[in-house]
Amino acid sequence: MNKIALVILSIIILGSSPLAFADSDKDSKLEFAGTLEETLGHFWALEMNLDENNSELALVHATHPIAELFETMSVHLEDNPEFKAKLEQTLLELKDKASTKVSRSIAQSAIEDAKDIIQEARDIVVGDELSNDPSFKAQLINGLLETSKVEYKEAIDDGDIVEMAEFQDGSAFIWRSQQIFEEVRNDIENSGDVDDTYGEIWFAYDQRADPSEVIQLVDAIIEEFEILSGMESTDSKHMEEVFGSDSSIIVELDETLSMDTNDPNKIDGTTLAPLKQISEGVQPESVQCKESLELIFKYSGEPACVKASSVKKLVNWGWTQ
Repeated sequence: MNKIALVILSIIILGSSPLAFADSDKDSKLEFAGTLEETLGHFWALEMNLDENNSELALVHATHPIAELFETMSVHLEDNPEFKAKLEQTLLELKDKASTKVSRSIAQSAIEDAKDIIQEARDIVVGDELSNDPSFKAQLINGLLETSKVEYKEAIDDGDIVEMAEFQDGSAFIWRSQQIFEEVRNDIENSGDVDDTYGEIWFAYDQRADPSEVIQLVDAIIEEFEILSGMESTDSKHMEEVFGSDSSIIVELDETLSMDTNDPNKIDGTTLAPLKQISEGVQPESVQCKESLELIFKYSGEPACVKASSVKKLVNWGWTQ
């Protein structure tokens, strides 16, 4: 009897492991690709500052990839130490090779070399097939957009830029997300609306708009790419660092909510999160939240479940009425 049980258990494990491994492998590649996209954003900001002959901010963006992103990259390159060393050396040298101390053409040549090695890293770790998958690209876009929200909130206070490096980071990640959007434009049903919203975001940046306004605009684009990817976006890992404990009030869209077993929208004992309830035909005003949360509505009319203690903060942020 024990042998039979062991055989059955082995079959279950062997049958399910490839799928679990595939998901884990894709998540790992998504993390790696995300660092590459942020790096390309920094390269763009570096170019802008070199054009303005701003040596201080050029140095910030030249050193950010090696200082804050390479550690994550290196984890995925343990099996390729030679290339890992090559990538590290290229990023280390960028601050000297792409600075205001050399001619603009020499600096640009160094940046182009760095872009080439970033592409090589993408080919090695992520591969061509996944890199060109529209769903994967949509997730990369949302990763950049989520991080841009945090950077902008940190950069702006009462209509003034208080942290220029973070302001440029936010701009760079918006720009990079827009470049990827151009690659998947034909896969987006409402691509014209996305174009318009990007335009509104750039205008809001130019006006140093309140972070709540920018976050609302960015979230509108994120929703479009959630549809394309089939994956709901998650907060940037920098969220708590900037928002502090308030980051807990932003409820994950993919969180399932325990509800009454007689609820008609119940699936296998668990009901869906607000947006998924809507997709199942539930009217917005009929969305249910678990006991500790309250139902509120964004200005867009979309429902969300948040802590009662957070409602006032969200109103102040312009997130809800």
